[in-house]
Amino acid sequence: MLQYAVLGSGSSGNSYVFSDGTVSFLIDQGYSVVELKRRLERFCIGLETVQAVFVTHLHPDHAKGVGILCRRQPAGAYISSRSMLEQPDQFAKLGIPLQQVFPVEPFEVVEIGPFSLFCFATSHDSAGSVGWFITYEDQNLMVLTDTGFTTVEHKQLAKDANILFLEANYDKRMLETGPYPLYLKRRIDGSHGHLSNEQALLFLKDSGFAGNHIYFIHLSDVNNDPALLEKAARRTIQTPFTVCHKNQWYGPQPEAL
Repeated sequence: MLQYAVLGSGSSGNSYVFSDGTVSFLIDQGYSVVELKRRLERFCIGLETVQAVFVTHLHPDHAKGVGILCRRQPAGAYISSRSMLEQPDQFAKLGIPLQQVFPVEPFEVVEIGPFSLFCFATSHDSAGSVGWFITYEDQNLMVLTDTGFTTVEHKQLAKDANILFLEANYDKRMLETGPYPLYLKRRIDGSHGHLSNEQALLFLKDSGFAGNHIYFIHLSDVNNDPALLEKAARRTIQTPFTVCHKNQWYGPQPEAL
């Protein structure tokens, strides 16, 4: 039976787990092994079942724990070839044993136990950033985070997804009036930054997403307010959703099972 959970989302660390009870894998690993183990145990998933980590990009809140995990146990690290080629120093800092590194290209299918995955390009200020599309039996799950804009490709994939993990990083007004310096505001709302609440909700409409559940992820704790996003989402979408607060964990909702 498929199990999945948001282990944590936000600037302090990001990780998502998918499991059939025997084989487990992560999308991103931004935690220490001790903290990762603690979060997995909330969902009765053993650390020893984690066979792989699929990385969206090399920023520390998404990747700093990959090497630590891979040095502890023989998990594979799947990272876009472009990330490794264009950011060799950041990749090297992770300290992943080279025999456990598997470079991947967009739409290259990877099989792990009963799961199939492929990555697709996103637009972020980390070269080679990607999202991931996961298939388990007749269910499709999509993780789309850390991208400054969405594409026709993204929308086509979302239309086929049953469960969607979607970035909603900032409220535009909060960003504009907030404490960040101008250059950082421009980075966040630029084409290589993050999706705003408005962009995320428009994406859902334009993609025709008709799946079972949406998890809004990677909310800024400075430039967003979960209550604002929840209010806006209730006005515009009918699909059940969860707004993921920073540093909290969330398992599957009943209507998504």
